[in-house]
Amino acid sequence: MTTAPTPLPATVRVAIGTASGARVSEHFGHATRFEIWDVSAKGSRHVETRNNRPACGSGCDRADEAMDASVALVADCRAVVVSRLGECAINRLTRLGILAFETDDTVDDTLRQLGRFDGLFATETAA
Repeated sequence: MTTAPTPLPATVRVAIGTASGARVSEHFGHATRFEIWDVSAKGSRHVETRNNRPACGSGCDRADEAMDASVALVADCRAVVVSRLGECAINRLTRLGILAFETDDTVDDTLRQLGRFDGLFATETAA
């Protein structure tokens, strides 16, 4: 008996670390904001800007708490795209099933590439 494949979601939410809104430029731990987009194979739509308290470089004694807050800020997203990611951020995002990407492309090019990436729309199933 063959089971029907699980349909792919039409749209997924993506967080992009960008200082200018034009280019992916923010390191996850240093990002002061994330631009939130709904992405589909047919295009993308800007949803909102989320301000962030950077986890790294602040000299803060509570860097782990700040990193947890940054991850929580994008927890509803399927993917995060930034210019750089540290192992700490990758591990936290991965535990939540959030894909993490590094690039220095423009936001427009990044959104087009994501819309063509089937892995962004695939849902994980339990084994």
